[in-house]
Order: sequence, then C-alpha cells, then structure tokens
Amino acid sequence: MRSFKLLTHVALAATLALPFASPAAAQSGDPLKIGLFAPLTGNVAANGTRFRDGVQLAVEQANAAGGVSGRKLELLVEDDRNLPKEAATIGQKYASTPGVVLAIGTFSTTASVAAAPALSEAHIPQISPSSSHPDYTKASEYTFRNVYRMDQVAKVHADIILKELKAKTVVIPYFQDDWGQFVAKTTKEAVEQAGGKVLLLEPVAPNARDFRPLVSKIKSLNPDAVFLAVHYQEGGVLTQQLRQAGLKTPIGSPDTLSNPRYLELAGESAEGLILYTEFFAGDPKNKAFVDAYTAKFGSAPDQWSARAYDAANVGIAAIRRVAESGKPVTPQAVRDSLLNGPAYQGVTGETKYDAQREINKIPTLLQVRNGKYELYKPN
Repeated sequence: MRSFKLLTHVALAATLALPFASPAAAQSGDPLKIGLFAPLTGNVAANGTRFRDGVQLAVEQANAAGGVSGRKLELLVEDDRNLPKEAATIGQKYASTPGVVLAIGTFSTTASVAAAPALSEAHIPQISPSSSHPDYTKASEYTFRNVYRMDQVAKVHADIILKELKAKTVVIPYFQDDWGQFVAKTTKEAVEQAGGKVLLLEPVAPNARDFRPLVSKIKSLNPDAVFLAVHYQEGGVLTQQLRQAGLKTPIGSPDTLSNPRYLELAGESAEGLILYTEFFAGDPKNKAFVDAYTAKFGSAPDQWSARAYDAANVGIAAIRRVAESGKPVTPQAVRDSLLNGPAYQGVTGETKYDAQREINKIPTLLQVRNGKYELYKPN
C-alpha cells in the first residue's frame, strides 16, 4: 500500500539523519541484548502487555537454564503506544545500543514497518509476533514474523462467514488503518469468490465508542452475518451495542477478538462469536507453558502472549546456534541463523522461515461459550 511505502521512506530519512554506529558483536561474557517494543499503553495495550509478558517469560526461562553458552540474555523493553513515530524512534534507539542482537516487535504492521529501516541499517533482525500484512516482510531483508499473513487466512474468514455462520450476505466493519483495510478487502474478495455477498464495508475509528449510526445502518441492511475486522476495544463495545439494539445476527471475526478484555467489554453479547487463532490454552500440549505463564502472571496466556513467547524462543534458538558455532554473536549472524535454521516447534505451531522470511501456521477455530473461548464444535 502507498501509505506503507511513504512511511518507510519517512522513517528511513529520519534514520539517516540520526548518526549511529552499527552495533558490533557483543563482547564475550557481556549480556546478549534483546530489544522488545510493544504498545504497553494506548488502544491495544492489553495485547502489548501480553507481548511483554510472553517475551519476559521466555528470556527468564533461558537464563534459568544457563543462558546462551553461559552468557545471560538481557531484555530491553520500550512502549511504542502502537504509534509509527514512536516505533521508528525505538528502532533508532535499539540500532545504536551496543549488544542488541535481536529486536522483537511490534503489534501493528504500520508501526513495525516504521522501525524497520533503522534496525535493518544496523543489521538487527526484527521478529514481529503479529504483523500480518504482506508489506511487513517487504520492508527489509531483516524482518521476520511469527504469524500467518492476513491474505493467507482470507479464505478462513470466508469459511467462517459462509460455512460456519451459514450466511449468504455479510457486513464487515473494519479498523481504520492499513491492516483493517487489507482485511476488509481480502475478506470481501474471498467471500464473493465463494458465492457470498458483502453488503457493506465500514471503517471504525480507533477508540470509537458510539456505534449507533453504524448499528442502525446494519439493521437496515439485515445481513445474515456480521464479521468484525476490528480490535478488542472497539469490537467489545460494538458487539454489545449490536445486541442491545436487538440484532441476533451471528458474528464472526479474525483473531483480533481473541482477548480476555474483549469478553469483559462485550459481556454476554459475545456469546456465540466464532473466530480463529493459532493458540488455545486448553490444548494439553500447551500445559507446561500455560502453567508457567499463569504461575508468574496470575492469568492464563492468550494468543498474543503465546505468539510473543514463540517469537522470543525462535530468536533465542537462533542466538544459541550462533554462539555454539564459535562464531561472534553479531546481529547479522543471528539474522542468518533465523533464516537458515531448523523448524521450531512452539506453542503456536511450527516456525520455519522460507526465503521470503514467511511461515505457514494453521489456524484453529474457537467459539465463545458461557463467557469463555472454547474449541469450535459445529452443530
């Protein structure tokens, strides 16, 4: 998208205007630094906090097991507020910080792309746990993701709408940014290719709370289903207002509504929502992670903490391979190890990068039942 290209140019200009030295190899015995940036405040702070907790747990577990070839990992944490300018500044900061060999972040593709020029200039690999727009990995040769691309799951969206919700017509409110526009566009294409009809694509502003005009518009169109391509803050309130207006239309969504905060905001109105994720805390194979996370943070992990946990562990495994090879642990060496390393089996599935630094994850359908996310069971 044009806005992504423009943003990259702006961020690169800012990077070049700020002189910094490319971080050298971490000196033997010095901590190996991982720079995390995530939205710890702002409209998706619940997701960013889960990112931080997942990465923190992975780093602490690695250090408790002896670190990497006897060297400790040091986690640096910055709040980007889900703002591209903040992310770009953080990218510059990590690029000029000695000892940083890996960056993890951030939540939105737009903010992740903004940080990419400075990080790539310093040869620091960047793993985003959630940037799903195809443009993210086009930003530089140092960008990796630990999530499926959104265009790859457009068919999943169409299947939810047409097969699981049994709809022929649908309206799609979407978050007003590049991600939301792309989800709406690709979902519409997939639905119509499969024989369905999209009656309305409607942007939703960040932090919007009064959805009465949109609800009235949806009621007048009388769709068979509503597909909410929004985040938990807006999605929770919109779901509640749809039900309060008397709409019994079934609702589906991407993975963005897989968040305990959505259930709190939507309340009983969330009942029946069908969505997908790569991580389900109730899966027995995830028990060790769920138990460790819950013991440390007091609540069960969700897909955001799981994605970040896996992203950190994939990165730590790459750092370990470099260290155990006897080569200097440089950002470039870690990047090459990420690209060429073996498959990593994590709590969100297998991570194995192809030549374009993409992965293939298999989503799992969930449904809200009795106020909880459960594995979806067709009627």
